[in-house]
Amino acid sequence: MKTNTNQILTRVKELINKMTLDEKINYLAGTGFIQGEKIGETLPLEHLGIPPVKMTDATSGSKLTEDHILFPCFVSLAATFNPELSASYGRAVAEQCKADGFRVLLGPGVNMYRVPHCGRNFEYLGEDPYLTTRMSVPYIKAVQDAGVIATVKHFVANNSEHYRRNSNSVVRERALHEIYYPAFKAAVQEAGVKAVMTSYNQLNGEWTGQNQYLITDLLRNEWGFDGIVISDWWSIYDTTKAITSGLDLEMPSASILGPKRIKKLLDNNTIYEKLIDQRLINILKIFCEFGLLDEPHQDPSMRKNWPNHEQIALETARQGIVLLKNQDDILPIKTESTQKIALIGENAVITSATGGGAGGFDPGDKLITHLDAIQKIASNNNIEVKYYEIPDDDIASADIAVIFLTMVEHEFMDRPFDLPETQKNIIRDTSSLNANTVVVLSVGSGVEMASWIDEIKGLVYSWFPGTYGAQALAEILFGEVNPSGKLPFTIERAEKDAHYYGNYLPENTELPHEFQGWNRGLQSSFDIHYREGIFTGYRWYDKKDIKPLFPFGFGLSYSAFKIDNLTLSTDTIIDDEILNIKLNVTNISDIDGTEIVQLYIQDKIFSEARPKKELKRFKRISLKANETKEIEMKIDKNDLSFWSELTRNWQIENGFFNVLIGNSAADIILQESFYYFRS
Repeated sequence: MKTNTNQILTRVKELINKMTLDEKINYLAGTGFIQGEKIGETLPLEHLGIPPVKMTDATSGSKLTEDHILFPCFVSLAATFNPELSASYGRAVAEQCKADGFRVLLGPGVNMYRVPHCGRNFEYLGEDPYLTTRMSVPYIKAVQDAGVIATVKHFVANNSEHYRRNSNSVVRERALHEIYYPAFKAAVQEAGVKAVMTSYNQLNGEWTGQNQYLITDLLRNEWGFDGIVISDWWSIYDTTKAITSGLDLEMPSASILGPKRIKKLLDNNTIYEKLIDQRLINILKIFCEFGLLDEPHQDPSMRKNWPNHEQIALETARQGIVLLKNQDDILPIKTESTQKIALIGENAVITSATGGGAGGFDPGDKLITHLDAIQKIASNNNIEVKYYEIPDDDIASADIAVIFLTMVEHEFMDRPFDLPETQKNIIRDTSSLNANTVVVLSVGSGVEMASWIDEIKGLVYSWFPGTYGAQALAEILFGEVNPSGKLPFTIERAEKDAHYYGNYLPENTELPHEFQGWNRGLQSSFDIHYREGIFTGYRWYDKKDIKPLFPFGFGLSYSAFKIDNLTLSTDTIIDDEILNIKLNVTNISDIDGTEIVQLYIQDKIFSEARPKKELKRFKRISLKANETKEIEMKIDKNDLSFWSELTRNWQIENGFFNVLIGNSAADIILQESFYYFRS
């Protein structure tokens, strides 16, 4: 990547000076969209040495790369709580892009999980801004270090897909700064992301793709972003607002920023050519930094890395699968005493590898199904495996019955919280015939389970597994891999318990279980009031003292762990001093395993409302049987601050804080206090 800024700017300005006005205007938009062939591409100006730059979806692979690998969905990566693995995942995705010459990746998605219904939750990283930040930053760095421009999206508050083009997210400033902005800000200031995509929705009454405050005042001027701002496809409406907001590139083609519209604004002096030049500078300087005006975009040698990518995809699934219930140690399957396994449900044989829309794509003919993976291990242990589309009396003779369920999750739709009634009937019928029933859910967000969870002995969240993830699930079911994933969101018992209840959809809205198509339109716009403010996810349950079905950060293991000996380096930190925190983690079982220790901070004295706790650090630690390790984490004043709407800035107040250590948001094991003093 070329980084001599002065030389690059000089070169870019020389190129722009050689452009005609028509060429400048035409460069403000892409060259079109062709289903299955072209997602997005910039205008070639071959006589100036400017080639087309091709874009590809999305976060979990390169949609248009031939013979691609589909990685487990992004929320599965979040469940690993493993930033190092996120970097490996991002690097692999970038190499998949480069193999066929796609040098702009239209990801990662970092929108927050606000409601379980959102059809794109599988593309995101869960409900907590700290977890999302820590998992997205290494991904972005790795993508760009590999020579591909990452595009962080969808900026901002696109937290549901139900008629997103008609929705207005009404969000207070504090919630934006504490919950919805942090991952974008970190992408800019820590990861150095070079492209930002705006979202479809309005934010507080203005479309995000033509919002001058968001794009120029906040993103560019306050956060220091120096890259390309791209509209989501067909998402801007006002030519004057769009061109003056700071938006650089309309995608996929010229419409609102079409030549006739732009020339009219120039003719009446609403805008000046210098404004267009700045848009081109923003685009071309990034292309120069990445060598895209000098080097071949395609690198077929990347295909030699496919075997390594396969292992990264497999390891992501292994670390991300979450064991939620394991009554009577029903799992792992005991190969020495098991003779027959019943697999129930179509998802066993027609495995849903991903959700739909931009973030979902064909896993290819290398897809491993759940039946394939389980059959392989079972046959090595002389265990019979039999598949049933729906349960019948024969499953009573099986030693264990495993149900495979999924839901349609798709861009431009939100789905119900409840499973389809047919799937709930499968659970009831199977568990009535076989007491040793395990449910495996391939989804990207929470579902209603309180009505049937007591009828089963085991529950596994396997997410959308991509091309190879079913193998990881089989390994976990048979105990070849010890589960270690943790939920990156809270799963409520009932919608009425949740923060979004009454703050989400227009009254009497019914959500479909199937995708209804792209060409449906709602005539009237509607507001989504984020009345819960900063109290989303586990913050809400703490505030209301409601016990969720499964808390954020929860996940079982075949091992057992003890966390103890918490010590703080001091009982008082002043100004910029660092608090060092140490503790011990012991594997108190005879099985090697991995625990994810979570550190939350609790403010005890405050002038404005604060959550009872907020995740500020986590540590993934692998331990041999009966092994103890000491781990260390550090906290600074930024971890203690909050956004004040009174001062419109980050604030930290003198007072006592608690360090809370647990293995989920609901299971706090250790606690120590310290005092912060601002001199």
